[in-house]
Amino acid sequence: MRPARIPVAIVHHANQYLITNGYVNRPGIGETIGPTDGSSGLRAILELHSKYDIPFHLHISGTLIETCAWFDPLFLEEISDLWRAGLVELIGSTYAQNIMTLFSQDFNRFQLEEELRLYQAWLGVSTSDVKGFWIPERVWDTERLAETVRNASLCNGGYRYVLADDRLFLQGDERASFDEQRRFDPSLYKPYVVKDTSGLIALPISTEMRLNMPFQSRLNEEKLDQLMNELQQEVDRGEDVIAIYGDDMEKAAGIPPMWDPQSIQHYELFLKWLTNRQDVVSVLLGDWLNKRTDWPSRSVGPGTYMELAGIFGAGEDYSGWAGSSAWAPYQQMIEKAWESVFTFAKGQAAPCLLIDLAIKHLLASAYETGWHDPGVSWEDASPAPWARALASHARAAYVLLKAAEWQQDTDSEGLLKLEVQDIDEDGHEEVILRNQDLAVVISPTYGGRILYAFSFKEQAGRMFIGNPTDDWNLLEELNGFMDTPMNHPGALADYGYEHDVYEIESSTSPEDFQAELVLVNRGVNSPAYGLKKRFLLNKNESRIRIRYEQIPPAILPLSLDIGMSTDYLRLIREGRASLDSYTEGGKRGIRAGNLFAWVYPTTSGVKWHIPRSPVFGHGICIGLTLTHFEGSFDMGVDCGYGS
Repeated sequence: MRPARIPVAIVHHANQYLITNGYVNRPGIGETIGPTDGSSGLRAILELHSKYDIPFHLHISGTLIETCAWFDPLFLEEISDLWRAGLVELIGSTYAQNIMTLFSQDFNRFQLEEELRLYQAWLGVSTSDVKGFWIPERVWDTERLAETVRNASLCNGGYRYVLADDRLFLQGDERASFDEQRRFDPSLYKPYVVKDTSGLIALPISTEMRLNMPFQSRLNEEKLDQLMNELQQEVDRGEDVIAIYGDDMEKAAGIPPMWDPQSIQHYELFLKWLTNRQDVVSVLLGDWLNKRTDWPSRSVGPGTYMELAGIFGAGEDYSGWAGSSAWAPYQQMIEKAWESVFTFAKGQAAPCLLIDLAIKHLLASAYETGWHDPGVSWEDASPAPWARALASHARAAYVLLKAAEWQQDTDSEGLLKLEVQDIDEDGHEEVILRNQDLAVVISPTYGGRILYAFSFKEQAGRMFIGNPTDDWNLLEELNGFMDTPMNHPGALADYGYEHDVYEIESSTSPEDFQAELVLVNRGVNSPAYGLKKRFLLNKNESRIRIRYEQIPPAILPLSLDIGMSTDYLRLIREGRASLDSYTEGGKRGIRAGNLFAWVYPTTSGVKWHIPRSPVFGHGICIGLTLTHFEGSFDMGVDCGYGS
C-alpha cells in the first residue's frame, strides 16, 4: 500500500492595471504576458505547468483580464483551456485589487461582482464554480470583510474559502515570535472554519513556502525538503495538513524590473523538485477540501503578510500607508467621487450606461489603494506615483456623472448649450458644448483638445472620445497629454503642440440654432502661437464642426490625432471583438455595436494621415494633416445596424 502523500497547492496571483505598451519606465502588457511560444512572461508559467502536468490555482485581476481582452485575448483562451482540462482552479477576488478594509461594503460588493462577471465572460467559467478568494494585498479583517465575501447573494453564491497568510492564525506575541524565527508549527498547515463567520474556511499560505520559491539557491530546496519531512510526520499520524504556496505570478515569471529575469528557470527547478518527490502530491484546493466537511474552527486576526506589515511600514491594518498624510487627499478623491456617483445611481429608476461606466471607473481608480514605494529605504516610503495618478483620475467620474445628467436633458426640444466650468474639480475650466444628440468637453488649458465626447442617440448615453480608465502611468494631472506612451490622445492632439495653452477668444451664447466657441493658442514661445480652433454646434445635429484658422506657415503641414473610443464601456468589457472600422462616403471612423463615431473632412486642405499610435488603450486613432493655413472637418456619431 502506497504511503499517504503530502498535499501541496500552488496559487498564482496575476495582477496588472489597464496598461498598454511603449513605456520607458516599465514593461508593457506584451512583455508581461509574453510571446505565444510561452518562452517568457506569464505565459511561461502556463507552459511549465502544462509541461509537467502539475495543477495550480490562478487569480487574475479584472483589470488584467480587460487588458488582455484588448491586447491579447488568446492568453485568456489559454487559461480557459487549462481550466477545462482540469489543470487550474480559478480563484476570485476584487476587480481592481482595492484594499477592502478602506472601503464600504457597497463599494466592495461592486468589486466582487465585476470580477466574477469577467471570469464568466472571458474565461468561460460558471461563477458558481469560483469558490476560493484571494485577499487583495492579503490585508484581512474578519469582522469587516467576512460577511461581504461569504454573502450568499453574490452571483457565485458566496465564497467558500479565503487564502490568508499563516501568521494571521496567530495573535500578539505568538505572531511576533513566528515572524522572527518561523519555527515549524503543524497547526499552521491546516484549514479552519473562521470563528464568528457563517462557515467561511481559511486556508493558510505558508510563509516558508513563499520565501523559498522559486529556487534561487540550493538552500531554498533544502529548506523545503526539511518542511516536507516535518509535514510527512504529520501525514503519517493521520493529520489533514497541506502546504500552500501563494504569491505574485510576476515573481515566478521574473517580470522586470521588480523580479529577477532568471526566476522562470528557478521556478522550473521547483516544479522538477515537485515531480521528483514521490511523497508529495499537487492538489486543487476545492477538491481537497471536499474530502471532509467538519473542519475545526479558529480565529483569524486582522493583518497582512509579514513584509507589508513590518519592513514596508504599512502595518497589520494598512493604516501606516492608508492613514499617511501624503495619501489622505487621494483617498478623499476616490471616496468623494464614489459618494456622488453612488448617490446618483441609487436615485435612478432605470439603468444608465454612463453611470455604469462611472462606477467601473471608480472601481479601477482604487487599484492597489495607497501603495507606497520606498525612498532611500522603506522607512521613508511615500505613495507611489502611479497610485497617486490613478486616484487623481477618480475625479473623471464627475464628468461621467455630468454626462448622465445631460442625458436626462435630451428630452428638451431644441436643446443647445455652451457652458464654461470646472466639471472635474482639477482647478481648470472646461468648455461644454451640447445638444440633444451629443456633448463635447474641451480643455483650453491642455492643448485645446476635446477630452470627452458623448452620444445620446437612441436614449443611450455612450462615450466615444476619451478613455479615462486606461493607465496614466505617472501622469497625475487630470487632463494633461500623455506623451509616452500616447495612451490618452483625446481629439485634436496637434503634433508637437499638445501641451500648448489656449484661451477662449470668444463664445457665443446659443441663439437660434448655433453655438460657437473660438480658442486661440497662447503657448509661450510656441511656434503654434496664434493658431485658432473654432467649434460650431447646431441644434438637432449629431456632429460638431471644427475649423483650424490662422495656422502659422512655419508649422505647416500640421498633423493631428483624433482618438476614438466608441462606446468606451463596451470596449473595456468586450475588447476589440465588437470594433470595426467604418467608412461611408467621405466619413471615416470606428463602429462598436450600432454606434458609429466618425470624422469627415470638409475642405480640400484636410487630408487623411497615418496616426502616430493607431491603437492606444481602448481606442483607435484617426489621423489628419492640414496643408493650408485654414482647414475644416466635422466629427459626429450615427446609429445603424449592429447590436
